[in-house]
Amino acid sequence: MVGHFGQEKTIEIVTRDFNRKKLADWIRDYVRSCDECQHSKYPQHVNYGLLQLLEVTYTACTSRSTDFITQLTELQGKTEIMVVVDRFTKMAHFSGHDENATTKDVADTFLREVWKLRGLPTEIISDMEGKFSGQY
Repeated sequence: MVGHFGQEKTIEIVTRDFNRKKLADWIRDYVRSCDECQHSKYPQHVNYGLLQLLEVTYTACTSRSTDFITQLTELQGKTEIMVVVDRFTKMAHFSGHDENATTKDVADTFLREVWKLRGLPTEIISDMEGKFSGQY
């Protein structure tokens, strides 16, 4: 009747009158998925900056973009695919990884399957995936 004012406040109000096993987990899921809350929630972060345009590449193998396709069904112990695309030729390289792959595993795969064939690019564009931007 009073609505909900975030997860912790809602848990506090509901547990005054009700007690159920895993009630707090249920409330967290409910508040997190509430459509009205998602539309009226005020952002708690600094405004995003303007998008930066990428330079046009004029030669092959100088600029590559990378991304990961995750949460796939397991096949031969692999649940992720690293996709590396040459921005000029649109040639793509695909390599499988398990979900626990470290930065070293990703770098070794990049060296073995992309750099060996196409050389080292002058720039690599990524969506800041933790596995790729960390120590890579």
